[in-house]
Amino acid sequence: MFPSRRKDYIFHCELTGQICSHRQETNLNSVQHVRIDSKQLTDSSVNYFPNATELTIKYYFETPDDSIITTLNRIVPLQQLTKLVIKFFDFPFEQILQLLHCTLNLHTLALNSIFIQKNSLKFIKQSDTFQYVSKANKIQNVKIHHSCNLESIPLIIDLFPRMEYFQTGMVRKEIEQIVQYVLTKIDNQIPHLFFICMSKVPKRCLREIDRLIKREKLLDDYFIKFVSYDLYLWW
Repeated sequence: MFPSRRKDYIFHCELTGQICSHRQETNLNSVQHVRIDSKQLTDSSVNYFPNATELTIKYYFETPDDSIITTLNRIVPLQQLTKLVIKFFDFPFEQILQLLHCTLNLHTLALNSIFIQKNSLKFIKQSDTFQYVSKANKIQNVKIHHSCNLESIPLIIDLFPRMEYFQTGMVRKEIEQIVQYVLTKIDNQIPHLFFICMSKVPKRCLREIDRLIKREKLLDDYFIKFVSYDLYLWW
């Protein structure tokens, strides 16, 4: 482990056989952002950051007792976090839900991807954890790096009803359907949403989305702009 900047700390654990090299440190009260760049954590390699408000997880890491929540709570006070970033592509959605259950003061959530088996979607949405998180979370900014498909959008809307800013990639052939679906939900299910960023889309999508909004009368007053392969829509 080594400190990177005064407000940031990178938690890095390298294995040599079964031994994890680490360094315990004190006076970590100034650290606000903790980055876990390790695939395995041990009890002896844990520092505690009492004032951290941001957490970045690079990998789906292993823990001694198989409890990611327990291990993370030994590193940062989860209930205190306001920003959570998960960079690992296949981070299990059930684990994400468990994390959200313990981080109800988040206002920003950034995920590499959301992938759920189609036959599991209904059961996840009906679970007590999903229902609790959807009612209790305060997340306003949702960013998903990889493309979302149309099946995952209702789940995102149900889970983050206080969302104001939504950034995601989209499956190309479903972009118009996704935008139309989201915009039909802004009056009731996601009334605070006012900004969508569609990442890495072709420039012709600007014209297509503009035509869609006008044809279906989805918005009265809005702005749409294409910048460096990203399409921005706000109202």
